[in-house]
Amino acid sequence: MNLLKLLTPILFMFLIGACSNANNELEQKLRETIINKSNLAIQKRTNYSKLSLSEMTGFKWDKFYVFEEYVSKKNIAEITGINWEGDDVPSGRRRLLFIYKNKIIDYVDFSPETFPVFFFTCGGTTQFEFGKKDDLFAVLKECDKNGCIYAMVPDRCIKTWMKNR
Repeated sequence: MNLLKLLTPILFMFLIGACSNANNELEQKLRETIINKSNLAIQKRTNYSKLSLSEMTGFKWDKFYVFEEYVSKKNIAEITGINWEGDDVPSGRRRLLFIYKNKIIDYVDFSPETFPVFFFTCGGTTQFEFGKKDDLFAVLKECDKNGCIYAMVPDRCIKTWMKNR
């Protein structure tokens, strides 16, 4: 009986993780490609490599959002204007949410602690929203004494972004 009480919370947490609809395959593909593209830029001694996000997704999208941890499903619905029946963004995670023709198509949750990728916009914004005009990204790796991050900057504004950093 005591063993059952001990295992019940563990089993519950496992089931929550197993029932997530987040696209783990896409997360792994993004991780590998972003790391490889940034390493390629370093090898070629260029500032960045280019990456078309739509070539990686395997599905059509016309817009995507980047949400920080703790954003509720209610907030996601308010921001996107689309009823979101999925989960809140979990603690310690970020979410890429892809939309096509005003329908949520897919999403990826990832940990910035284990995969420190940051998306930057071309201008000031309260919510990170990207349209098809931002499909082509400049990918670069930046390191300092605190560690390294991978920056994803829309190609259309990379020159301005590089001047201002």
